Amino acid sequence: MLHPDWLLLRTPNLSPRKKKISLIVLHHTGGAVHGAVSWLCNPASRVSADFVISRFGKVWKLNPDVHGLYSWHAGVSIWHLLKDVNKFSIGIELEHIPGEDWPAAQVAAAGELCAWLMKVFSLDVNNRVIQSHRAVAWPFGRKSDPEGFPWSDFGAGVRECLKSLQ
Repeated sequence: MLHPDWLLLRTPNLSPRKKKISLIVLHHTGGAVHGAVSWLCNPASRVSADFVISRFGKVWKLNPDVHGLYSWHAGVSIWHLLKDVNKFSIGIELEHIPGEDWPAAQVAAAGELCAWLMKVFSLDVNNRVIQSHRAVAWPFGRKSDPEGFPWSDFGAGVRECLKSLQ
């Protein structure tokens, strides 16, 4: 499904999904959104994400079929003893350069998208189904993103959005 406010671009860096989605992983781009989107849609990069959110809250959907295809966002990764997190997760890149603030519009858009994904895939907010790239990257400490993310404000926004989706 495509939300009317989302921009659709297709990354070629996708593989067939065979596992049920049980996790959402947040990343930061480390650079400007247009460069990140361009890189994530470049076959030579061998990386991708399902969604990208700009600092202004604009959402790009790069994976046209999150049910049937998975993006290559987490690299070498593990979560609850399950390897290759890409195969059972959704990857969301947030436009951010370490040291910058996290704009309210972006945090709100991320919360809305995550709440929508949680509803679509029947994910329980109490099961810690939204994680950072830092939490899933292996070996631990290999990644640090999304640095400085306002998890508390984000979590409150996700919960509010989930109430409105019921």
